[in-house]
This record gives sequence, C-alpha cells and structure tokens, in this order.
Amino acid sequence: MDGDARLRVTLLGAFQASRGDAVLPVPGARLQGLLVRLALAGGRAVEQGILLDAIWAEDPPAGPAHALQALVSRLRRTLGSAGDVAQVAGGYRLEVGAADVDALRFEQLTAAGRDRLRAGDPEAAAAVLGEAVALWGDRPGAEPTVVAAVAPAAATRLAHVSVEAVADLADAATAYGKGWELDGKTAVTKVDPAPRLGGKAAADTDRPVREA
Repeated sequence: MDGDARLRVTLLGAFQASRGDAVLPVPGARLQGLLVRLALAGGRAVEQGILLDAIWAEDPPAGPAHALQALVSRLRRTLGSAGDVAQVAGGYRLEVGAADVDALRFEQLTAAGRDRLRAGDPEAAAAVLGEAVALWGDRPGAEPTVVAAVAPAAATRLAHVSVEAVADLADAATAYGKGWELDGKTAVTKVDPAPRLGGKAAADTDRPVREA
C-alpha cells in the first residue's frame, strides 16, 4: 500500500474511512464498530472473541463466528478490497498502518513531543505537540465517540492523553516564547490545559492506545 492506495481511518473527530481523496461510506453501527476496533490495532491481529465482544457486547448473535465472518465480508466490500481485512489464526487484521489511523498517529506524535520536551528542545516539542493536538480539532479532552462504543478503556486513555498533550504544548510553547499560538494553530486555546493527571491515571497515559 502506498500513495493514494493507502486506507486511512479517522477516529478522533467525525468518523471517516478514506482512500486518497475518496471517502468510503461505512454504513451501520456494527460495520463501523468492526472497522474501528480493527483500526485501533494498527495493523495487528485482533482475536475473534475481542471483536465479538466489541461489536455485539452482551447480545451475541446465534452462530457468532459465522456472523462475524459475514460482517467482515461486508467490510471488505465496503472498503473495496478483499485484502484490506485479512483472516489470520484466531482473528482478523486490518491492512492499515498506525500512521494512517489518527488516534494512533496522535499517540506517536505525543510521545515524540514529550521526548523532545524532556530533552530540552521546546521548539521541536511545540511543533510536534501542536501537530498532535491539531488532530483533535476543537475537542481535546472528549472521549472519541466511535472508540468509546467498542473500546471504552482506549477512549478514556485517549481523552486523558489529549489533556496532557495540551498541557505539554503549553509548557513547550511558553518555553519557546510562542505563548499559546503555534504557527497560527489555536485549537489549544479551547481547553483548559491546567489540570494534570496524577497517580494511576497519569501512569495509564504512558501506555499506548493501540489494542490487539
């Protein structure tokens, strides 16, 4: 997969699947849930049982394996390629890279920005953290709805990490002498960056959202 052939999935704002400039409609909560849960794994395999729990929760279908297989077939048709969803031992894998799933890209950028901030390079930190926070638009701190529907713990962690990212961006921008505004991006002004997480919650934000 390269160029415009790559599948991209947006989870932090309005849910969207796309390939190049083409938006791929994904109708229905269960079909969306399957795509979201697979996308969160960033190209790694997800066990069948995890997918069943995420999509059907406490109301499993009769013949769950067959129902999941049928839903996967629908998703392949929706995405336009049978190769987009591969069946592997014990589960399924979405052919997508972490860089093409905005939630996972956000985590990568946030970690990189924190590393630069801790290394004493606030200019580089501000640039990277600004890019990370921009992925949330005007809603940092809110749990992504489509993620919460299939992976509540991941949605909570993402929300926590976004608050920390805004605070880190404020620290970096201040140290760099840019105040709140970074290259014309002002999304960070729309949430209060002051609260910092402590204890277990803070430790949880250091763990990646990517779930298999």
